[in-house]
Amino acid sequence: MRILVTGATGFVGSVIVPELVRKFGSDSVSTYVLPGDRIPESWKHQKIRIIYGDITDEKRILEAAREKTHVIHLAGLISYWRRDFSRLMRVNWLGVRAVVEACLRAGVGRLVHVSSVGAIGFRKRGELIDEATPFNWPPYFHYMTSKYFGQRAVEEAAQRKGLNAIIFNPASIMGPGDPVLETPHNQLYARVYGGRMFGSFRGGLGVVDVRDVSAAVIKGLDRGRAGERYLLVGANLSYPDVLRLIGKHAGRPVHPFPVPASLLAAAGLSLELMSHLTRKKPLFTYSYGRLSGWTTFYSNEKSRRDFSHEYIPIEKTIRDSCRYFENAFIPS
Repeated sequence: MRILVTGATGFVGSVIVPELVRKFGSDSVSTYVLPGDRIPESWKHQKIRIIYGDITDEKRILEAAREKTHVIHLAGLISYWRRDFSRLMRVNWLGVRAVVEACLRAGVGRLVHVSSVGAIGFRKRGELIDEATPFNWPPYFHYMTSKYFGQRAVEEAAQRKGLNAIIFNPASIMGPGDPVLETPHNQLYARVYGGRMFGSFRGGLGVVDVRDVSAAVIKGLDRGRAGERYLLVGANLSYPDVLRLIGKHAGRPVHPFPVPASLLAAAGLSLELMSHLTRKKPLFTYSYGRLSGWTTFYSNEKSRRDFSHEYIPIEKTIRDSCRYFENAFIPS
């Protein structure tokens, strides 16, 4: 097996690459890395090939895909800022198209595309969402739109051109191993550990452990039905409950009183308007404010059935995340 991993320097990549090396050997794994990205400590010293290039560079990604039996596509951009629309479409749509075309031309045996629950439709009052829920996000959710277009590129290649590909749609990813302190995931823990967690979103969300994502993707190298989507979600819970769990395992007080989504949306809109003057990314956006009041829960029935996968309990995910954060980012 000869595997190429894009987006290997991110949260999921920092966890999955060492697992691939452990399972298949360093000679079997290559990574496709954006020039300037910091190599995670988790695989920095592994003797694997690093290929540098932009995900939309069709020639470069084709060179990287040649003679590979499998490609795991993790690279993507997350942003809810309206000014990032063109960047989102470039990375999350055109980048996927470049990877799909490279896989077809290079004769790759299987593409494992890691998308997002954002590429699936939603129900905002807690009714379970499954893989068949039609895409219906409002147009101002540019991140979701870009992920949907990327996912469709994979599905169309599978349906019309015979590409052997499967799609994973993970919920909000948590767990140990996020290598960058500045990510929103780690900043959530930083606020709790710093005693600065006051207030909470009103809604709820699906959560999945990064180790579950890694395990599912590795299983997906030779399992799962071609052309199919698989939601990856370990638990559905309210935002206040997430904060209470983090506070419990961090040993810090949290005060998760719900803040109205209308207030957060108005604040996000104001910050976005200010960003037109400052040219700096706002701390919060209108679309994220709207999302904060919705309860988007997801079914994991299909992934549990087709991959015989049992998800890590959310309590363990949060506990292990807290221990990792303490060891990685809090001076002893």
